Amino acid sequence: MHRGDLTNAEWERLLGLLPPVDRRGDRWDEHRMMINGALYQARTGLRWRHLPERFGCWVAIYRHHRHWTANGTWRKLLAAVETAQKNAGRGSRPEHSETAPPRKRTTSDPVLISLRSHLTAIVRQRDL
Repeated sequence: MHRGDLTNAEWERLLGLLPPVDRRGDRWDEHRMMINGALYQARTGLRWRHLPERFGCWVAIYRHHRHWTANGTWRKLLAAVETAQKNAGRGSRPEHSETAPPRKRTTSDPVLISLRSHLTAIVRQRDL
């Protein structure tokens, strides 16, 4: 695993959110390599054809990325991570009490924070 790649904990969280395997027989380990390649490209701004070989064929990664961008998969993943982050920030405390002003709830789960950061980079890249 290289710096900037999904950690095992991040991958475990993301695995349940990924779309079902398509008819071509994609395997989840290939999805992890593709996601790491897309994250690397979004983080560095490198041209797709200059992706390091450790991510596999740049054309396949680019096509997969474009497909997930077009069908909204990246946005759905980001929304799911943001929802999980909000839900993790909710405790057993009531929404607000009369003695204290309501506080903005945040989560300290580093896996969700990191995943949100990764996915935001990809979604924003599309918006530019």
